[in-house]
Amino acid sequence: MREQRMSGVPADVVAAMRSAISCQKPDEIQNRFGISLNTWTKLREGRAIRHSVAERLIQRLQRDQVI
Repeated sequence: MREQRMSGVPADVVAAMRSAISCQKPDEIQNRFGISLNTWTKLREGRAIRHSVAERLIQRLQRDQVI
């Protein structure tokens, strides 16, 4: 089986994400950022997420002018 590449998301990006939401309910996180609550929890804790998810997230945040 192929090993997943993992990537971290900078703390300032996570802080900008936190400022962009009104609550941390799963549907709010999914609708705003396109990630699961589990992924959001990892980001808040400073843990790495799958590289492909991190890339998509950064692109979405740039498109939506969150960062």
